[in-house]
Amino acid sequence: MSELSDEAKLQIVGGFLKESPPGEINDVFNDVRVLLEDEALLENGVTSCFQEYNLEQFATVVPPGQQHQVILSKYGQLDGERFVDPRSGTSFVVDHIRHTASDAQPADSHGSSEPYRQALDTASIAYIEDHYPDGTATVYGGEQLVLAIVDNKYNPNNFWNGRWRSVWITQPGATEVTGSLKVNVHYYEDGNVQLTANKDITFSVTDSGDPQAFAKAVIKQIAKAESDFQVALSEKFAEMSESIFKALRRALPITRSKINWDSIATYKVGSEISSK
Repeated sequence: MSELSDEAKLQIVGGFLKESPPGEINDVFNDVRVLLEDEALLENGVTSCFQEYNLEQFATVVPPGQQHQVILSKYGQLDGERFVDPRSGTSFVVDHIRHTASDAQPADSHGSSEPYRQALDTASIAYIEDHYPDGTATVYGGEQLVLAIVDNKYNPNNFWNGRWRSVWITQPGATEVTGSLKVNVHYYEDGNVQLTANKDITFSVTDSGDPQAFAKAVIKQIAKAESDFQVALSEKFAEMSESIFKALRRALPITRSKINWDSIATYKVGSEISSK
């Protein structure tokens, strides 16, 4: 890459970073560090890439002085580095490369929408505990109510990682809720296969003016929508396994003769004996 300009190098590196599979951005970062061979250029040039990646992928941090995680997203971004934690009513600064939070300060409340936000936040905590092994939910208030959900499953020892993301948007007093669900899984044992699936959903609820009842109704519909999406994915995988994937497999080895698997070990032992 020595013949490229610094701008071109950073553009290439940024492309790699922003396309990193779940849980693997640090591995990609270390790989491009070796390729670039310019530590100062890398440190100064990739911060924006990490920020974009963190917001798109719903990265999480623990705010200063808190025990819960907060999702980093455009819905909670106050400026380039400062984000809001609606649950604690504070804001904080994020180091996007190191995934750390600092400089906690009081944040403005969300006015008349705060009772709805708190009710939806409380209902989402119970929902996450029941449905997601390592999930995190953050509810933002204001003119809109936004519920963001993320759960990650990293299994590098078995060469796969995955991420679930969903976001649900409504307004206090409104009856329509719009949602977007995204799943990304990466398998990389002796290959490189990625699954990406997404779906947009809209449903209606009734708001009687009771924030707790409204939150309960919204979460009930979200649970059904996300469960239906997961079931549909499982059914599609089963269908593909019996059709597309099966068609990709060779019915016979290149010799056109079936392998006698029971005799494979014998063949190997015999060849070792004959070679001595």
